[in-house]
Amino acid sequence: MSTPSLNLNSNQPGGQPVRTGGTQGGGLITDGVKTVLIFALVAAVGYILLDNYRYQQKSSAELTKIGDRLLELENRNKMGDARIATLKGEISATQAAVGDTKAEIRKTAQQTQSLHAEGQKTKEELTQALAAKADSAAVEAKVASVRSETDSKIGQVTSEVGGVRTEVKTVRTDLETTRRDLEGTQRQLVDVKDTLSAAVAKNSAELSQLRLKGEREYFEFTVPKKNQATKVEDVYLILKSADQKKGKYTMTVVVDDSRLEKKDRTINEPVQFLVGKNRIRYEVVVNWVQKDKCGGYLSYPKDKTLSAEHPSKE
Repeated sequence: MSTPSLNLNSNQPGGQPVRTGGTQGGGLITDGVKTVLIFALVAAVGYILLDNYRYQQKSSAELTKIGDRLLELENRNKMGDARIATLKGEISATQAAVGDTKAEIRKTAQQTQSLHAEGQKTKEELTQALAAKADSAAVEAKVASVRSETDSKIGQVTSEVGGVRTEVKTVRTDLETTRRDLEGTQRQLVDVKDTLSAAVAKNSAELSQLRLKGEREYFEFTVPKKNQATKVEDVYLILKSADQKKGKYTMTVVVDDSRLEKKDRTINEPVQFLVGKNRIRYEVVVNWVQKDKCGGYLSYPKDKTLSAEHPSKE
């Protein structure tokens, strides 16, 4: 860079010095500095792309784990329902068995009464025979025979009653075990429902927190009128009935030319269904209901490819 020179020509008006010459090169940044800046910019862009790729890989893995967990919870829920149905059937069978046992006890009691009546009748016959001065030896033999037969029958009945009582105790023990198993299954179902409820937003603030996780897409909606189809993304929602006091509603979900009836559902309860050829799990949560309208949100996984439960073979 050259230094400007001053011309002190006295011929200029006012005798002021005139600046002549100027800077050479036309720029303040050298080529070397420019090259360093370009390499630094390329390195920064490369680092950002690498970091973005690692984040996408991590997010995909986390979404896969969440999908597996949801599938596991759903399978546990189905197994719990099947176990409850089985236990109910066993309880019904047990109750029927108890009823049959009670009938056998009543029958045995009637037989015992009949034996006692026969014994009383035999005693009366013996009394009459003694009064008629029958042969004492024959009477004693008859009495001994009748007593032996009566004692034998009474012993048999007593043994049968004891066996029935043992069976009743066994049935009661089995019934108690079945009840404990049923209570344990119900507790497991409650745990599963609690786990699912943790991923449900009950208001806009909680929905904002779910959005921050970046795992699913969320779309808030309002169904303004009953029996009127309201489009939310690629599904239609039709409110059939609503009970604001009880917080319940009945809704029809129209998806893939199919109508899914969701009856007597509760607000803040996740209602799930599968959409499309790849069977993507959508979820509708109704946060509030009024006499003829309701509102809530629809959600589905951001990565539909990883979340497909039955991927298309096309």
